[in-house]
Amino acid sequence: MKVIKYIFISVLVVIFSCLTVTEAMATYQDKSMQKESKKAATRLEKEGWKVFGNVRSIKEGMDAHYKALFEGKGHLTTIEAHGIANNLNLAVRKSQSNAAAQYAAMRESKVEGETETKVNSTSDGETSSGNIEINSHFRSTTDQLVKSMKPSVVFYRTMSDGKYEVRAFFLVSVL
Repeated sequence: MKVIKYIFISVLVVIFSCLTVTEAMATYQDKSMQKESKKAATRLEKEGWKVFGNVRSIKEGMDAHYKALFEGKGHLTTIEAHGIANNLNLAVRKSQSNAAAQYAAMRESKVEGETETKVNSTSDGETSSGNIEINSHFRSTTDQLVKSMKPSVVFYRTMSDGKYEVRAFFLVSVL
């Protein structure tokens, strides 16, 4: 009976220790995220950026972005895209287009690397039709992902020539 009691107490201690370590790591990561957010917001404010959209302040926008990144638990990464145009809305669309191109290039590079590895491990005759199927599926999947990309936060500033410069942050899946 004492042995069972000892094992039960030991298991409880281990469980609570793990929970405490997990809480401590989450708190550390949360504080680290807040620190990064504050640093980024300060830098953006010094550079003269303003918030575009529903966000009230640069700090609030960066906090929301970093919080979403933190909640992605390592499955998300940030793409930062720029756009310049005479019209603010056009500059935003250009930044979205640039982000989509960046993400598509990242995905394509990843798939090409994986395909090349698989091609090297199989015979030449087996891969030619397989690559065509992979490429067409990849392109349609990438097109769908790119069309659904929305910025997590957008900033803009007016340049000396009167054009608008936009800086948009997007959260995308890690490849």
